[in-house]
Amino acid sequence: MKNLKYFPFERNRYFYGKLLTVDDFETEQKYMNDKRRMINRFLMGTGIVCGMNVVEVDTKSISIEMGLALDFAGREIVIDMPIIKKLELIDGFQATEDMSLEQSGNANEILYLCVEYAETEKDPVHNIAGSGASLQQVEYNKYREGYRLFLTEKGPDEKRFGAISSYQNIQTLYWDNGVKISQICPQYLTTQREMELVVVVENLGQNQPVKFSYQLELTYLQYQGSNRIEVEFDESKLEKNTRYELRFPVKAMSVQDTNGILSVKQGSAKLWIGSTQLDVEMSAENRTNIIAGSVKQQIMRQYYNSAMEEIVENNDQQSIYLARILLIRNGKRYSISEVENLAAQQPILNLPLSSVLNQITEQELQQLRANKQEVSAVANVPQPQNSKQTLQMNTGTVLIDLGLGGRKGERFFSNDISHGLGLGMVTILLSMESVTAQGKDVYAGSSEVFDEENGQFGAELALKLNMAEGTFKVGLRLTATSPQRYVKIHWTAIRDMADVLQESEKTSLFIKPNMTEVHTLETVCFEAVCPKMQDSRIRWSVKHPAGGVIDKNGMYTAPNTAGVYEITAQSMANPEMTASAFVVVREQLKMN
Repeated sequence: MKNLKYFPFERNRYFYGKLLTVDDFETEQKYMNDKRRMINRFLMGTGIVCGMNVVEVDTKSISIEMGLALDFAGREIVIDMPIIKKLELIDGFQATEDMSLEQSGNANEILYLCVEYAETEKDPVHNIAGSGASLQQVEYNKYREGYRLFLTEKGPDEKRFGAISSYQNIQTLYWDNGVKISQICPQYLTTQREMELVVVVENLGQNQPVKFSYQLELTYLQYQGSNRIEVEFDESKLEKNTRYELRFPVKAMSVQDTNGILSVKQGSAKLWIGSTQLDVEMSAENRTNIIAGSVKQQIMRQYYNSAMEEIVENNDQQSIYLARILLIRNGKRYSISEVENLAAQQPILNLPLSSVLNQITEQELQQLRANKQEVSAVANVPQPQNSKQTLQMNTGTVLIDLGLGGRKGERFFSNDISHGLGLGMVTILLSMESVTAQGKDVYAGSSEVFDEENGQFGAELALKLNMAEGTFKVGLRLTATSPQRYVKIHWTAIRDMADVLQESEKTSLFIKPNMTEVHTLETVCFEAVCPKMQDSRIRWSVKHPAGGVIDKNGMYTAPNTAGVYEITAQSMANPEMTASAFVVVREQLKMN
């Protein structure tokens, strides 16, 4: 049990006259066990195969249902019959029983119920061949494989849940005073594509409302056209829960083979527990690898390259987390407030379940394809025969997420939407769909005009057209508090093709920013924008020999000499197309 190494594999070689000893029989068992456990670990993974749900029986007891799990060494953990346990009879509870409320800081406490593989000796027998002082030494005839339940205050390490570390970058920004703040982003992101940054807030027993804010600085990434995100959270304005999620759509710039970085700005973090502001410092950063190819293929390539080494070398004891239990304490007395099962966070998908999920996924994809064809259909509006004007029109919908409920005065924005009619001036009409108790209503303009009629939903719409990129963005401001989660916006884009003929057919290339200031040896990121070009590869250069250096992704490092230097971007697909930007380099301020 203590030797968790699979390799090397050795098995008995039998021959007539061979003297079999204890070592031979143990080698036989070890060979079969190691082979089976290796297959379990490499092909199945670690986690819960089925069952092991935890149910609250009363204020002091829980029930653990039958189930099967595989631990980090590929060993099977089987709970073969349901068991009911009082919390104080489970290992690990005694360590927290004497903790006073003053020590814990609040009346609530979070405990985690875990299970791990265990085996015990059974069937004692006398060993007549024993050595030592007594020839009648007691030995045990069998090992019984089983499990051990225990409680701990230490939460699970999300990075060890299955293969989650292969596709997610998880960073803990803060974990204290009954509050945990984490950031999650994908490990890989295709250039110029969007990903979702998730800020997870967990209330681990804190009674008072939590409020915090901080700034995220983005490198090679953009959020709503900016390289900064203002993260704000106020639990007092939300329905009380144990877990909250804030989501931010972040887009990769036109770079590749480099890291997109989301780092907390130093000194920007502020945290309140109730009305008390705490002195905190958050210094974590998330990184996502911006690549040119398929994220799926990159994950597979990374897994095949590193999984063997990680699995073989990672022999630290890792328990299976079954449930998170919220306790309410009053001195040494306690009661169970809530039991949350964690099996869904560490599942093992067997073949029957995987087959069912694949069928459901395929049905969802077919439905999405059907919806996409319906939404993105292009309608050519017929014109009178005596008219030389030809109109082109696209229609579509977008969902505005109001989060956990929108308040009066709040503003919400969509991501950039491609209207599909090319660059330049386009007329876009908007209407919004609201679901009420009486049915569905569609409004054009401000629904506040009809406030007396519906009495439930009020909002104003606006749009921002980006003629250089052929996209637009929808903005919505609530004129009344809304309990809805989503608002559907219908859009119609119309373009006069006569205007298209008048537009320049020449493609354009420009640099953002076109002028900036930095200090010596500082860095700044330039972005080449080429909206009409399919091939966006750029060759960067600094025109002055001693004007600093710039890498293939537009990251410029200033020289140690002040001056004004020119940055040049050249299209690799059309070398005749170039653009320039200027950077003013100033001396570093010297502190007296």
